[in-house]
This record gives sequence, structure tokens and C-alpha cells, in this order.
Amino acid sequence: MKKSKAPIIIVILVVIIAALGGAYWYMGHSVAKRIPGNTYRYQSVSKDKTLYVTFAASGNEVVVNPDKNTAVKAAGSQTAFDKEYKSQSESATWRYSAQGGTMTLAEQTKDGKVSQWQYNKIFATGSKFTSHSFTYQIAKAGQGQVKSKTVFEKVN
Repeated sequence: MKKSKAPIIIVILVVIIAALGGAYWYMGHSVAKRIPGNTYRYQSVSKDKTLYVTFAASGNEVVVNPDKNTAVKAAGSQTAFDKEYKSQSESATWRYSAQGGTMTLAEQTKDGKVSQWQYNKIFATGSKFTSHSFTYQIAKAGQGQVKSKTVFEKVN
């Protein structure tokens, strides 16, 4: 009498599906672990502007700069980060919060106006993270939601 291979195949499929599901879940909830101390390139939705975002190794401060060298230099050490952050703070301070599959960037200008962007449904891999939509609230310019893909690509 031959034994059926169906139970073995089902077990193997369940294990594969569970492993892939776990990896997918992890990538959808790991942005907070991946960004501290790193610099990412951000392109606007219209692809006409590029900014470099360096996240503090500890804390919630962010250096935002259009110059890649300045941003990457800020990721080199805490002293370099503090220097660039202080220089940037003459006009505005930037902070971030990341949890699960969302990240919020907030800018506060010297006159107290706050703008913020919340990136939703983030999927993070080793070298980039992608948000499938974001909401924004910009001081004196309004608020809204963008349902376009936004990619932050690691540059350091």
C-alpha cells in the first residue's frame, strides 16, 4: 500500500507561507529599527526636488538638507550630527516619529509654524523604505493626502 504524500506537501506549504508572511509582516513594521543613524534620499512625488534626510542615531532629531555630502557627513558621528542639526536649527527644527508601518516628519520654523508629513503603509527593506501614501499638513498652505508611492533610498 502506498502512502499519500499530500500531508507532507501541505505541511511544507504551510511552513513556506508562514515564513513568507512573517517576513512580509516584519518588513511592514520595521521602519523604526532601520532608520536611526542613517541617511536617506527622498524625491518629491513630482520628482523635481531631492532632499537628504539623516536620522539621529538616538533621539528624534533629523537633519534635512538638499546637499548629499552634508547629510551623509551628519551620519558620520554624533558630533557631526549635532553640528549640522544646530546649523539647520537657525531656520527650523526637524523631528521624526516612527512606529509600526508609519513615520511622521515634522518641521517647526523659528516663528513657531509647524508642518508635518505622515508616511503610511511603509514597507522597509535593507536599502530603502517605501510608503504607499502620505498625509500632510503644511503651515499656511493647507493639508491633504497623497496616494502615490514615495521611496526613501539609503545612501550611507
